[in-house]
Amino acid sequence: MDESMNRETYKDLILRFAKELHEVGVTEDMKKRAESSYDRHPNISSVSVNEDVRKFSYHFEGFLIEAKQTIELKVAKKSS
Repeated sequence: MDESMNRETYKDLILRFAKELHEVGVTEDMKKRAESSYDRHPNISSVSVNEDVRKFSYHFEGFLIEAKQTIELKVAKKSS
């Protein structure tokens, strides 16, 4: 697969699943970072981007409670 084919395939996938990506919390920044990886490395077989979209931290009398929601966007070419 040549460079332009990878880029076009990536864009087609992102557009095809835009609603689902939005529903699970993938941000525009994550999409741009993934696309940038494809632009920098056109022959790459996969790209993965992680982002903490929500984080909660609470301190009380020597205790710490933390929770975070992390979203991972992975675009990969399946091996045959």
